[in-house]
Amino acid sequence: MIKKEDKDDRIKIPKEIAKNIKLIELSTKILATDTISGGYTSLFRGYGMEFEEVREYFPGDDFRRIDWNVTARNNIPYIKRFKEERQITLMLLIDSSGSLNYGSKNNTKNKMVAEFASLISFVALSNQDKIGSLFFTSKIEKYIPPTKSKNAILRLIREIIMLSPDEKKTDLNIALDFTLETMKKRGIIFILSDFYCDIDYKKLFIAKKKHTIVPVVFCDEFEKSPIDVGLLDMVDNETGEIRLVDTSSPEYKKKVLDREKKREKFLKELKKIDIEPMEIDTESRIERVIIENIKKRKRHHI
Repeated sequence: MIKKEDKDDRIKIPKEIAKNIKLIELSTKILATDTISGGYTSLFRGYGMEFEEVREYFPGDDFRRIDWNVTARNNIPYIKRFKEERQITLMLLIDSSGSLNYGSKNNTKNKMVAEFASLISFVALSNQDKIGSLFFTSKIEKYIPPTKSKNAILRLIREIIMLSPDEKKTDLNIALDFTLETMKKRGIIFILSDFYCDIDYKKLFIAKKKHTIVPVVFCDEFEKSPIDVGLLDMVDNETGEIRLVDTSSPEYKKKVLDREKKREKFLKELKKIDIEPMEIDTESRIERVIIENIKKRKRHHI
């Protein structure tokens, strides 16, 4: 059964975690600057469009909006006209699997997810957009329907930090199926994950036809390159199993390199279907990553 937001679901939050939640809320609220908000408005809100009608093509019109079916029937070019929606829905698909608990230095990937989700939510709400979230592992863990309430941001941070998922592994395809079924109008889908899972790229491509898809790839530098410090106890965050690993062995080095190749393949597949990801390391400045990504997208769509 999918867990939904419940107003009576009042969990007592430990003081240290409550303090952490408040710090994330305050710091990201400050970072939701005019620079980020303006870029979000000009770029992402421009995608919140609904079809209105077709009309004859005039010189100077965007040729990318030509309706080729109507053009073929009438032997003269026609273009599609759209109207911008005043309000769009932003959905956050949040990977709650065990691997997001990892972090080799000051921050875990999970903490970075909380900061990113909070920051982008403040920006969206300042533009009068709705925010919804879906927490997933190898199943749908919890669904919070889209809302314009600012209290939803605190709820969102709390769930990211405190959610105890039923499962540990990841299935992004299930999350995409659920979102495409429930999100009827065109909107923006941010997928927050480290993407250490099998991905149906056809499903992503189908989702891109209707919505703006933004994969946000969380990583840690330690995961990208093998180390050589001899025997080391390591925890598999997806299973909870503790293993004694020989970091000097060829098997360990091959596993790390294979994981990095898989990540590179994932980025190449996204490029093939024209989806621009954001990459956030556990030591990243999130606001800088967002601003740089907005600049990239503007250059791409001009």
